[in-house]
Amino acid sequence: MSDGITRRPSTHLAILVVTQLLFAWRFWFVCDDAYITFRYAKNLAFGYGLVFNRGEFPPVEGYSDFLWLMLAAASERATLPTDLLIPLVSMVAGTLLVVRVYRIMHGRLGLGAVPSFLATLTLAASPAIGVWSTSGLEAMPQTLLTVLLFEELVFESGRRWGAVALLAMALATIRTEGLGWIAVVSGASLLAAVLDRRPLRPLLTNLVLAGLPVAVGLVGYHAWRFQYYATLVPNTALVKVGFGASTLGRGLKYVLLFELTTLVPAISLLGAASLGWVRRRGVPAAITLVAVAYPTYSVVVGGDFMPFGRMLIPGLPFAAMLLGLGLQELGRRQGPDRAAIAGIVLVLLGVLPGMDIHVVPRMVREQLHFRLSDKEYLSEYNRWENQRDNAQGFKNRGLGLSQVAGDGDAVVAAAVGAIGYFSDLEILDQHGLVTKEIAYKPLPPGPLTESPGHDKHVDPSFFAKYRPRWLYARTVWGKLAAGRMKDTLDQWDINRSVTNRYVPDYYEITLPGVNHRAFLLVVRLIEPLEDPAQLWEGFAARRRALNAELRAEYEGGERWQDDDEDDDLIDPIERGPVEGEDEDELDAFLPG
Repeated sequence: MSDGITRRPSTHLAILVVTQLLFAWRFWFVCDDAYITFRYAKNLAFGYGLVFNRGEFPPVEGYSDFLWLMLAAASERATLPTDLLIPLVSMVAGTLLVVRVYRIMHGRLGLGAVPSFLATLTLAASPAIGVWSTSGLEAMPQTLLTVLLFEELVFESGRRWGAVALLAMALATIRTEGLGWIAVVSGASLLAAVLDRRPLRPLLTNLVLAGLPVAVGLVGYHAWRFQYYATLVPNTALVKVGFGASTLGRGLKYVLLFELTTLVPAISLLGAASLGWVRRRGVPAAITLVAVAYPTYSVVVGGDFMPFGRMLIPGLPFAAMLLGLGLQELGRRQGPDRAAIAGIVLVLLGVLPGMDIHVVPRMVREQLHFRLSDKEYLSEYNRWENQRDNAQGFKNRGLGLSQVAGDGDAVVAAAVGAIGYFSDLEILDQHGLVTKEIAYKPLPPGPLTESPGHDKHVDPSFFAKYRPRWLYARTVWGKLAAGRMKDTLDQWDINRSVTNRYVPDYYEITLPGVNHRAFLLVVRLIEPLEDPAQLWEGFAARRRALNAELRAEYEGGERWQDDDEDDDLIDPIERGPVEGEDEDELDAFLPG
């Protein structure tokens, strides 16, 4: 079997690169959180400062990826399509990652070409790596920087301390917690040196030489942050990080669900205990330390709501290295053919979740449901589909708002990225990521009831005191648009305390790529001299008339008669059942 696998590294690298690019293309998406960074970048590029809402003071630090944001700002300044360019840069980082991991295994660790290739192939063909090779977030560049820093410190003892300093500074600024990962990798390098009985003095000297410029740079960076934002604690930490037994339990579910979905990383870690401790014991120990650190951290901070283990991604290359060590040892003990078969089986096993096929039964995985904002358990693949579609829906909402907004208008939103980026409106954030008033609220008492990062949540009516123009907004289109409006109002369950100030309305808009009449449904602030009760009652009549008009257009064959009715959509995140078209009573919303 192993004889049938080429041993030429150049062929291996070509296969690995093509595989990684194919998986990145298959799972291409830009998530809503990426647009938060892009909006900060756009405001910075065009002179509004490093703010989310233009003109806000003091500004809010609602990002955690400063270096990535600077790259996006350069893209915005050059008027390039940031939501295309930044995912492409991330994809290139993913390609460089698989190349580097293969070379570390085959060159630095001295593993055979076939074990190195098959272990790296589990990484290149991983749906998790495929998903986060784009996304618009910094996950893949962060992972590449971590691997490069590990290579410099563990295999070179930090002798190229200038390169170490540059890598460390980049890692510390591409993620808020980057400094912690520098400490983990540095500790891993010291562990390797101790276990391998290498002299510590050269490594310690190089760590100091590299650490001094990094320390100076970070002191300056954080001094600027404090001067600019009047705090050293970003909103991202206030909103997303908590501690306690409930948080630990949720974090443990997060890690276990990922491991039971993907399987290969867990097998790699378990196999390392029995097969990986060969040759230079210190290096496998260092690799294991980093591989275990990421799931440990994820448990402590309570996990993350995004699919396919975004927080765990930087640990996957190290799990792949352990797998390479394991396959090498398996080949030594039981022959290269058995090792090759094991590697091929693991590659195929790792691909399955990308097709929503699972070895672990759904009933087992459902017990680990931790995204409690979701009414029911979704597989990681379904969660990725949901997040991909949501971002497009939020983009449509932002584009719709931009067509009807005026200067100084504001909108309340629970997902603020694409809506904010494409509308340029002031955003009042229900989860507090870019709204300090919510971020500083204490966590609600009792058991956790929301997804990670969404525990602090307020109803849109909370912001009525600031008189934003829109409390709610959603795009609908197609023959069933008017019916969707009714369903949507029912789903919103608008607080009666604001119905004497806010009323339902809709605007006809145009959306790119939507070959249907499209509308922006809103609950808006009343204008002077308007009677809210009359507008609530009148909306039902307006909606009925629109319903009849749309039915006549579609069923009469005047427009788009060849289109599939499935194209009658609302924003994907809030898709609900299609209810009866004739029931229009809005009594529940009338001011009382």
